Amino acid sequence: MIEIDKILDVEQHLDGIEAVIFDLDDTLYSERDYVKSGYHVIADAFAEIPTIFDELWEEFKRNEPAIDVVFERHNILSRKDEALRIYRYQKPNISLYPGVREMLDRIARTKKLGIITDGRPEGQHAKLEALGLTDIPCIITDELGGVQFRKPCEKAFFLMCKQFNVKYGKSVYIGDNINKDFIASDKLGINDIYFCNADGLYYSNKQLQLDR
Repeated sequence: MIEIDKILDVEQHLDGIEAVIFDLDDTLYSERDYVKSGYHVIADAFAEIPTIFDELWEEFKRNEPAIDVVFERHNILSRKDEALRIYRYQKPNISLYPGVREMLDRIARTKKLGIITDGRPEGQHAKLEALGLTDIPCIITDELGGVQFRKPCEKAFFLMCKQFNVKYGKSVYIGDNINKDFIASDKLGINDIYFCNADGLYYSNKQLQLDR
C-alpha cells in the first residue's frame, strides 16, 4: 500500500495503471464541510433556537449523536425525523479540495476514472452534483441493493473493473479510511493508495458520528 498525505500526490503513483478509482467523502472533498452545511440548513429550519448550529457542531466534535443530543436538550426530540430529512436532502454547500478537479481531468485524459462511495443515495447524488462530478462514472454502493453492499463488500469493485474492462492489477483505489476502504481491493488484487487525510473524519482511525 502506498500512503500519501496530499491528495494531489496521487498522480505520482499511476505508472502502469489503467483505471483510477476514488473514494468520495474526505478523499475528494472535506466531509466536515458537508456536516456543517447540513447543520446550517437545520438551523435555518429551527430558527427559534438561535444557538442550534453551534450546539450541533460542538456535539459532533465531541463524537456525540448531535441531533439526538441537541433536540433532547431543547425538548423537541419528536421533531428529529424532520431534521434528519432536512439534513439528508440538503443541497450541500461543499467544494472539492484545491486542485482536485484539474487533477481528475488530467487523469481522465489517459486512464479510466471512477468513484466508489458509500452512503444514502440521495445524499451522495447531491454531493456529486454540488461538486461537479456527475460526469465521472460512480457506484453508490447502497444502490446495489442496500447497506450490505457498502465497503468492505467487493461487489462495487468487481463491477467497476468489469465496466472499465480493466484487470484488477491494472487498477488502483484511493481512499482515506484505513479500516475499511482497502479490504475488498486487497482481496481482488487492486492496488491501494491510502490518503492519510489530516482533515478527515477517519484520521488517526477515529470515526465521528455521521448520519449516512
